[in-house]
Amino acid sequence: MDQSVAESDSNSALEYNKIIGKGVNIGNALEAPFEGAWGVRIEDEYFEIIKKRGFDSVRIPIRWSAHISEKPPYDIDRNFLERVKHVVDRALENNLTVIINTHHFEELYQEPDKYGNVLVEIWRQIAKFFKDYPENLFFEIYNEPAQNLTAEKWNELYPKVLKVIRESNPTRIVIIDAPNWAHYSAVRSLKLVNDKRIIVSFHYYEPFKFTHQGAEWVNPIPPVWVKWNGEEWEINQIRSHFKYVSDWAKQNNVPIFLGEFGAYSKADMDSRVKWTESVRKMAEEFGFSYAYWEFCAGFGIYDKWSQNWIEPLATAVVGTGKE
Repeated sequence: MDQSVAESDSNSALEYNKIIGKGVNIGNALEAPFEGAWGVRIEDEYFEIIKKRGFDSVRIPIRWSAHISEKPPYDIDRNFLERVKHVVDRALENNLTVIINTHHFEELYQEPDKYGNVLVEIWRQIAKFFKDYPENLFFEIYNEPAQNLTAEKWNELYPKVLKVIRESNPTRIVIIDAPNWAHYSAVRSLKLVNDKRIIVSFHYYEPFKFTHQGAEWVNPIPPVWVKWNGEEWEINQIRSHFKYVSDWAKQNNVPIFLGEFGAYSKADMDSRVKWTESVRKMAEEFGFSYAYWEFCAGFGIYDKWSQNWIEPLATAVVGTGKE
């Protein structure tokens, strides 16, 4: 543990949030029912490519629930755990901060009372397995609590998970998502526990009819040809949403991680670039770390077939370094 960071205690989470900095999600891979099912396998060279482009971190969504035994203690499949370890190791070798989460645990959305303890046991295993890893591996308890996992249920469950993580990782940074799909408007319904090593996360896809136009998994599918022009009122809308989060964060002395934001590829490129750059700059203005959704699938900024960055979208995400 870097003592200069560790000893600052109350400021430590704020300092750690800075090392997330500019991030990207490696989505549609390990959170699919199995890796490759959604067209993405994580290649070792991705992490060098990401680092060289100017990113500081990667968020790796993981569907642990598809790889556990049906009965207690819900053992994680060893091969899958080793695969996650391999991916984490390659990212760390490239000097990236790494966030691993629990993603698409669908049963927990439906029956939180029944499956909450399964999440606790999943994290008991993950935490023990990675307990000796460097401090720039962060844990994110659960992606986008919602549906029957209400704010009230989430406020009951996440502290139980955090307690289990702390048994083996007393100083590890842990990220807590806001309720209601990690929506900006729900941060105030998150009840914080007394822990100096937590970061709060929200996701941003506003306006949804723009960012998810043509998205096949949304019912009904939002119509396409919706533009986003970057007009003053549009940018001010983002600012007001981010200020809402920021004001709450300052009151609670907790740092903010914008864990996902992106616009689907069915939107026109000019609108996507304007929106993405505006959200990224707003995150920087408010001191939020961020991770774009996502690397090389439907929202992607990298073409895995041609092995080229998709410009000017990639620059909109990471910036030019001259701003």
